[in-house]
Amino acid sequence: MNHPDRRELTLRVDQVVVAAGAVGIVALALFVLAPLWAPLVFAIWTAILLDSITGRIARWVGGRRSIAAGIATLLVALLLVPFGFLLASLVTSITALVREMLASTEARQAIEILASTDHAGQTSRRFGGWVELAQTHGATAWLAAQRFAGVTARVLVVLIVFFVTLNHCLVGGRATWKWLEDHSPLRAPTMTRLSAAFVETGRGLIIGAGLTSLLQAVLATILYAALSVERAVVLGALTFVASVIPALGTSVVWLPVAIGLALRGDYVRASILALIGALVIGTVDNITRPAFQRWGGKLGLPASLLLLAAFGGFSAFGAAGLALGPLAIRLAREVLEIARERRAAAGS
Repeated sequence: MNHPDRRELTLRVDQVVVAAGAVGIVALALFVLAPLWAPLVFAIWTAILLDSITGRIARWVGGRRSIAAGIATLLVALLLVPFGFLLASLVTSITALVREMLASTEARQAIEILASTDHAGQTSRRFGGWVELAQTHGATAWLAAQRFAGVTARVLVVLIVFFVTLNHCLVGGRATWKWLEDHSPLRAPTMTRLSAAFVETGRGLIIGAGLTSLLQAVLATILYAALSVERAVVLGALTFVASVIPALGTSVVWLPVAIGLALRGDYVRASILALIGALVIGTVDNITRPAFQRWGGKLGLPASLLLLAAFGGFSAFGAAGLALGPLAIRLAREVLEIARERRAAAGS
């Protein structure tokens, strides 16, 4: 074998080794990050939505992007952290309540208090009732607190990953994207179109989920007020939080209230609440969410396809699949369109 042939063989072997190593290392990195993909993706989407606000804050603080990113991250934390812990607490409490509802007299009393419509009680009486309830449920509360500790640990990990990623994207997201464009095996126009589809999906999902939760909370508040259920506004706020819980959704709020009314012998209002809760509040998101997603993100996908993508993602991947399903379908459509355009260009 002559010297040029040996050099060509060495070059080819080097290319194969580098390509195989690159694919293997990238696959390993994706495997490591896979359990955290949900907070990572949502942090990137949130950073994109907050980019213009962060830019304005940066101008107010003399162009210091890191300070502006810190302020924007803090504002998100002030909104998201209480929401996250309230959601975890709500899920834990409702789970414990359902388990003991039928077997425990105290649980029945708790539900009756939740559905109480006694507006004549004074503040002192309500406070005393809550103290008595806390004393009665001391042991149960301790068990619920132990369950809540495990949920809290998982929530903390998700929040840490989310906020670290969010701050990094707000500070150096553009530089990171430029590095990815320079080192990606895909051409720059392809990267641009895929990133646009990614951003479009994120904007649609976040805006769609927010508007849907708000609509459900408003409908629930109106229903509670019409039925003269006390603390209608508080229950409506809990409905907003509960609406993001997969499978259960708003039923973790209106169902215990309906049961409480039934336990107090108010079967008419209990039936009305259960019927409207199941047929309207609990199902309106199936219609409005895809519509809001298409409107909010200008998604070029039919509402029915978005609904099927969300259900399929949930069946395959759990709660995170509600976002992964639509994202996968949107990116798949963009890849197929790019492939079609290239075939058309090659045939012309």
